[in-house]
Amino acid sequence: MTAIAPKAGFDWKHVAWGAPDAPPSALCSYCSGGIGEDDVPLILWKSDGSAAQFCDACMVKWFGFTPQNEPETE
Repeated sequence: MTAIAPKAGFDWKHVAWGAPDAPPSALCSYCSGGIGEDDVPLILWKSDGSAAQFCDACMVKWFGFTPQNEPETE
């Protein structure tokens, strides 16, 4: 399994971690941008159960993800 690590410049102190038993937020834990209902965010957990989720833009900018968009239907 490959470890996921952010790119240089990412500030872990800027991440808003959710409480272990809190439902997922509709906002990115890093930039506070919206996460759409059909989006699949990157979710990371700390050992205490706290979670952070990242929007598509932060996944691309900070974690080097490549967006995979579904083809448009007519």
